Amino acid sequence: MNGPMGNPLEIGPDQQVLVVDDDPACLTILRKFLEKDGYRVLCAADGQEALAQARILKPDLILCDWMMPGLDGLQVCQAVKGDPALRDTFFIFLTALDKKHIDAGISQGADDFITKPIDPMEVSAKVKAGLRLSRAQKALLHQAHRDGLTGLYNRRHWDEELAQACLRTRPFGVALMDVDRLKEINDRFGHQEGDAFLQGLARLWAERLKDGETLARLGGDEFGCLLFRPLPQVRRLRQVLETELARAFPHLPVGLSLGYAPFQPRRPAAPAALMALADARLYRDKRRRTLIRP
Repeated sequence: MNGPMGNPLEIGPDQQVLVVDDDPACLTILRKFLEKDGYRVLCAADGQEALAQARILKPDLILCDWMMPGLDGLQVCQAVKGDPALRDTFFIFLTALDKKHIDAGISQGADDFITKPIDPMEVSAKVKAGLRLSRAQKALLHQAHRDGLTGLYNRRHWDEELAQACLRTRPFGVALMDVDRLKEINDRFGHQEGDAFLQGLARLWAERLKDGETLARLGGDEFGCLLFRPLPQVRRLRQVLETELARAFPHLPVGLSLGYAPFQPRRPAAPAALMALADARLYRDKRRRTLIRP
């Protein structure tokens, strides 16, 4: 579970700018200007090198020359904006071309232009404004994909992540869990205590996620996890969560119902089918646990 984002208007030394230009003198000048303003500066001498660095280091802003041998700036922009992991990167063209080329750049997703010869004040102002706008947009996107109570991903993000996972070639599982007696907790101890219980479950589960796993609150007392573990390990996880919750909330009834659906690429299933199967197994487990509950 990711922590809260900082102030979207705060621009500081954690900001990383990638400068792309085949002119070594221009690279040196821009690096000097930007480092003076406190940014961490990456440099690339051509489009291929720029894309390789961008995909690994995920810069906050790219400042890219238009005219370069091999991949030109327009092609770099197309590749950046076409990559889901980079498309929100603020992209500024450096160009000595006349303004009729601006429409072509904007149509490929560019966010701004700086004309050559370079004016240090213009570079400083546009980079600062671009980073501020980028952080604000990322903060809004973060809020749009997060659950307000637990800080986990919300149903919107879950649906998108599950759809993408079903297009890949890696097996995974969909685990649904809900709280068996949340209504009783709310009625007897108050909704504030019920909320604290849900937050505790979210925190304990998030602490036990493996790399690449996604945890979301789907609504009410239901949580979904896209994970890379077989059913026996998921059942063990449920036991661990119940044990830890019982320690944290000794005065509350603790129980988590579980539904699990595996995905195998050789037998692909649609997201809706996976959710339906996991949901059916969740309610089967809940009925069984209700019957045996003292």
